[in-house]
Amino acid sequence: MTVGVEPRAAALEAVAAVDGGAWSTVAVPDAIADLPDERDRSLAAHLAHGTIRWRGTLDWTLEQVLSRPLADVEEPLARILRLGAFQLRHSRVPARAAVDTSVALARRAVPASRAKGAGGFVNGVLRGLSRREVEIDTRMAELDDVDRVALQTGHPPWMVHERLDAGRDLADVTSLLAADDEPPGLTLRAVGDRDELVDELAAAGVDATPTALAALGVRAPGTDPRRLDAVAAGRAVPQDEASMLVVEATRVRVGDRVVDLCAAPGGKATDLAHRVGPDGRVTAVELYDHRADLVREAAARVDVDLDVVVGDARTADLPTDVDVVLVDAPCTGLGVGRRRPEVRWRRTPADADELATLQQELVLRGLELVRDGGHLTYAACTWTMAETTAVADAVEAASPRPLHRLETRQLRPDLHDTDGMFHVTWQVRPS
Repeated sequence: MTVGVEPRAAALEAVAAVDGGAWSTVAVPDAIADLPDERDRSLAAHLAHGTIRWRGTLDWTLEQVLSRPLADVEEPLARILRLGAFQLRHSRVPARAAVDTSVALARRAVPASRAKGAGGFVNGVLRGLSRREVEIDTRMAELDDVDRVALQTGHPPWMVHERLDAGRDLADVTSLLAADDEPPGLTLRAVGDRDELVDELAAAGVDATPTALAALGVRAPGTDPRRLDAVAAGRAVPQDEASMLVVEATRVRVGDRVVDLCAAPGGKATDLAHRVGPDGRVTAVELYDHRADLVREAAARVDVDLDVVVGDARTADLPTDVDVVLVDAPCTGLGVGRRRPEVRWRRTPADADELATLQQELVLRGLELVRDGGHLTYAACTWTMAETTAVADAVEAASPRPLHRLETRQLRPDLHDTDGMFHVTWQVRPS
């Protein structure tokens, strides 16, 4: 048996699941769970995430050495070629190990009668790729700016175009997209005193530090939240700092009545519930039963009460004259590309436009619920202009009630080391 094949087989299983529609945040842990060695699990996760993240660039690179389009290669072998190409081009794996393990995987992927031919094909392609690296780099450098930056950062060209059309220069776009390729590490929200959580984690051997921006955040890079007693006991919640900042932006206070119109998986809703205390109330709305169950489970883990409503937030029967409304709207999700790199290959410009319409409808519904003098926060975990500033401007133009914009913020992985979250908060003034 070729040494090192099993971690790569697990990585390949995760990549295949993502290709089939699963999210990497579920597919990767599931695929690597049965590997007995921690180093193998770490390697498999790294290879899976990297192959998913760099898919477009890997495909272009492979087509520089293939004699036919990659789309004409049967999918199991194409997937193995991507995994091998990632190791050769974007990792520290020795070339021989990358090629030999890929050949072994190829022989497994087809009937025995074809194993030798499949192995030879993969061997030839990857060895050709290894020999022609300088030539391939030269070709990439000679492409126009958009295609070159897209390939060098592992993103589809439309995302580069979108940022340039939004008025950003090429250096700014490159900075954002390059940061989108960096694993974010674990961030926790303290349920209670943050300093106590930091001390608890330190005592458990975790390198934990307070976050720079969010008041309740703790960074614990390289840590698996499933192995932390603090998470299991509800003293900490895995949550990006950007999401904590959205809750802070709502201006919620003790005793407030709050409606969270798009609440799953429940991190922001439970944070709001802690902040309003027993004298306040949070109503959490979700369209589907299974997503509403996620909110209920999140509330149970941290021991808070929520009123969970299942239905379309645009038409559901909801409390009115409330103090705070949060619309953390469905969006393209490009801002979580560090955690779910597959999102960049699943989204199109049309998705951003379609979702922007839904977002505007949800925010306008929120305005029907909030009292005079109350606050409404719109958030989207993305950075497309259509879903962020354009929605905020459209809401102000269409609002039947006077709005005073208190805060607008676009968080970015390169500037803030957070998810790419946009939020804007208005105070609703009497008509």
